[in-house]
Amino acid sequence: MSGLQVDQVLMDAVIEGTIQGLEMTGVNPPPVGATRFFSATRPIAVIVGLAGKNNGTVTLNLTERGMLHLASRLMMEDVTEPSEEVFDGIMEIGNMVAGRIKEKLIGSKYEIERISVPSLVLGASYDVYYTRGIKIVSVEFENQEISSAHHKDRFFSCTVSMLRQLA
Repeated sequence: MSGLQVDQVLMDAVIEGTIQGLEMTGVNPPPVGATRFFSATRPIAVIVGLAGKNNGTVTLNLTERGMLHLASRLMMEDVTEPSEEVFDGIMEIGNMVAGRIKEKLIGSKYEIERISVPSLVLGASYDVYYTRGIKIVSVEFENQEISSAHHKDRFFSCTVSMLRQLA
């Protein structure tokens, strides 16, 4: 059986864009895995649209504890419960990550011109289905600042789905 073929350009953009997009939080999570498939296994998702010659989305998928940790780091204050400020903070983080991914794709066959306003999805796990022709790269990261007592909360994913225009 041959190995899973992950698009290297998209994977590099996701890894570098996520790490650079999180710089304002001071969190530097290492990537721990990548796949061509996306399943939102965690209850929080920030979705940012990508538009231009190519179209798609960037999705951050994380747990509530993961969201609270990143929002706390961005806001420079300890937050322990979801609030409008936390939601605004995690959407801004999604926006920063998508912006960095957009920058990383400049000059590639996946170049985009614009990102949308971020959307926040709160709820149970869900599956995402895409039409044929969409390239997907989902990278799993580990936030090592979260205690190992909350092992599942240490992990989050950043996924890019891209419909490449051929003309």
